[in-house]
Amino acid sequence: MRNYCILLCTIFLYGQVVIAQKNHSVCILQGVVKNRTSDTIYIRKSTQDLRAFLENPIKIPVKNGAFTYQLPFTETEAFELIFQDELEKGSWSPIHFFPYLGRVSFELYPQKDWLNNRVEGGILNKSYVTFRSDNQRKFQAAKNNLYQTRDSLIRINAFETAAYQQIFKDLRQLKPDDQDGRVPLYQKSDEMEKTGARYTDLAKQLYVNPFDSLMREEYHWKYQYLTQHISLSSYYSLWTDVMRIAKDNRIVAQYIRELFPVYKKKFPGHIYTKSIEQQLNGLQKVAVGNSFLDVKAFTLNGDTMQLSKVITGKITLIDFWGSWCGPCIAKMRLVKPLYERFKNKGFVIVGIAREFQSLAAVKNRIAIENYVWQNLFDIDDKLNVWNKYGINNGVGMMVVVDQQGKIVAIDPKASELEELLVKTLE
Repeated sequence: MRNYCILLCTIFLYGQVVIAQKNHSVCILQGVVKNRTSDTIYIRKSTQDLRAFLENPIKIPVKNGAFTYQLPFTETEAFELIFQDELEKGSWSPIHFFPYLGRVSFELYPQKDWLNNRVEGGILNKSYVTFRSDNQRKFQAAKNNLYQTRDSLIRINAFETAAYQQIFKDLRQLKPDDQDGRVPLYQKSDEMEKTGARYTDLAKQLYVNPFDSLMREEYHWKYQYLTQHISLSSYYSLWTDVMRIAKDNRIVAQYIRELFPVYKKKFPGHIYTKSIEQQLNGLQKVAVGNSFLDVKAFTLNGDTMQLSKVITGKITLIDFWGSWCGPCIAKMRLVKPLYERFKNKGFVIVGIAREFQSLAAVKNRIAIENYVWQNLFDIDDKLNVWNKYGINNGVGMMVVVDQQGKIVAIDPKASELEELLVKTLE
């Protein structure tokens, strides 16, 4: 009987160890830093929002040109190493890696020599390095030739039109904190970018059109590669395209829609799967002519409220903003006079702020800006409101909904919103 009890205890303890290992693994990071004086490296999950990451970053000290760190992880996904001095300058080049139950070794160089960085250890890191190397070998030389052409055009002032250059001359005249003055200029530059008015005819002929053609070829190659090499490192490449490119590139969006079901079946419970599903759903459904997505968000007193409870048969502007988003606040300052003009004629605004850790900053901003309309919030993406609308790490968005709940405009200029309200309400 005693031996039987000992056996049961042994089995139980072994089971607890297995469970613990399954839920919490440790990867040893070990590296050397060459030809730079940086003394601190940050570590971040690639899926972690940058603002949330900066609130409480993990710091790895670099001593005598070397570092070591024991990284606990519960799910295998891409991480980034970021040098603190680069981050403080506002321009950094992350070093990507995938943790595993073993050792990952790094050899890291200054930012200008980023391509010399080496990451070794584990199958996923090897496959990710292979993918990047194959991509560079196939396309980098052609890109470099086009970059040289671009630089030559810039030197003779034949790359951008005079009208586009004037926008940035005007921007340089503004004070650094003058978001109100910057917003209309940024909107004008975005419009010129989208219509092709940014570039001279010569630049279009020698650089823009050839570069677009090369990028289409690269995307075609990339998605053939991701189809033939299904792994978590490939899934990370697909995820980054969803987060950064799909919204503005219909070709890439179509590749993703065709390939994603394969990865979803292979990795059904992975964080990338959930994230991509939300983003694609938002990109597909948040479009002019579709009904608005009825999401739930927090109120100031901590309760939750359905968006549909606020949108009640009136022209509604849904403002996705944050206390940290200067452009969002500046855009609303242009819209606020329209609210005062049309609020008694059937125009309402509801704000949905994306905040982190606390509501103190957003409460203060609401008071300063005098946002008298309904304000809702999502804290630390607990309800994933922004992601459901396909915004992920963007800088906010305005969605205009008509009396029937149909989306009639996305990110309209103040002048476009005024035209819509005059036509509808006057």
